[in-house]
Amino acid sequence: MTNLFAQKVGEAENPSKSRYILKLNTMKKLFLIPAMALLVVLGMSFTTLVSENDPEPNVQTQDYVLVDGNWQAIPEQACTGGNETCRVQFGEEGPIYDLYDEMDVNTRKDDSVDGEPILIQP
Repeated sequence: MTNLFAQKVGEAENPSKSRYILKLNTMKKLFLIPAMALLVVLGMSFTTLVSENDPEPNVQTQDYVLVDGNWQAIPEQACTGGNETCRVQFGEEGPIYDLYDEMDVNTRKDDSVDGEPILIQP
């Protein structure tokens, strides 16, 4: 009786040689699994966008005033919202400007105070 599996491998009458070929083919296939896993891990190590040591970006909100046709950014001012326009004054005797949320004349900030400007030291 002949070994059917051994015939597929190519050695009909020597079963010990067919086992050796079977083990060799199996080892060749099993070697690819750790090699592919290593490649996947190596590729994934380059996919991170932000390192743990990178600080978070410091986002500061700003308000804007229109000075002689040019926008000037100033720190966010605490306007409470109401029906009066929020205004700022640079220094004790400085000019008074309307305050805007963005660099757009349609985004005036409103204040519920009696119209007194917020004093900003230059």
